Amino acid sequence: MKRAFLPISLLLAVIFPVRAQQKSMPPATTERPLADRIATFDRPDRIARLMPDHVTKALGLKPGEVVADIGAGTGVMTRPFAKAVAPGGKVYAVEIDAEILDYLKEQMRKESLTNVIFIHSQLEDPMLPRNSIDLAFFSDTTHHIGHRVYFYRKLSPAIKPGGRIAIIDAGPDSPGHPHKAEELVPKSQAVREVEEAGFKLVNDYTFLPRDYFVVLQKQ
Repeated sequence: MKRAFLPISLLLAVIFPVRAQQKSMPPATTERPLADRIATFDRPDRIARLMPDHVTKALGLKPGEVVADIGAGTGVMTRPFAKAVAPGGKVYAVEIDAEILDYLKEQMRKESLTNVIFIHSQLEDPMLPRNSIDLAFFSDTTHHIGHRVYFYRKLSPAIKPGGRIAIIDAGPDSPGHPHKAEELVPKSQAVREVEEAGFKLVNDYTFLPRDYFVVLQKQ
C-alpha cells in the first residue's frame, strides 16, 4: 500500500501554523475630501459603536493624568478623555492629517476644552515628549500604521513607567467594516506587536459591539 505524503506547504503549516495577520494596507483616509472624512468620523453609528463614555470609564482615567489620543480624528475620544483628566491633566491629540488637526483645534476652542495639546505627527513617529504620558490610546487607527512594532518602540519612551497602551480596532471577521478583511489587524497580531515593544497584556474587554479593546502595560 502506498503511503500518503502531505505536500510540503501543508506539512509546514501543520508544524508551524501561520499566525493570523494583516496582509495589505487600507487606502489612506487623506485620499478623501476633508468634508467626507469629518462626516465619516462623526457618524452617529460610529460614535455609538465606539462607546466613548464606557471606554473612558473602563480605562479608569483620573484627574491629573496625561493621555495621547493617537489618530485623534475629529475628537470622538479626545473630548471624554479631556474631561476625565481635568483638572490638572491633559490630552495630546496626535494626528498625521494636518487638515483634520486644524478642524479639531477649532472644535476644541469652540467647546472650551483648554487641556488639549495638538501634535502634527509623522507616519512612524508620534512626536511625543519623553516620559510625558500615562496612556497611549488608539481607536480605528492601528490598521493604518505600516510598521507598528517600530512605531510602538518610538512611542515607548514617551510612556511613563507602568503606563499603558490601549487599542480599539476591528478584526478581519468584524461585520460590516468598510475595509477588506485582509486590510484589518487580528487581535492576536495587535497584542503580539505591542508585546514585542516591551508591554504586557493586562485587560481584554469584550463589551464593544464590533471591535476588540485591549490594554497593555509597560514592563
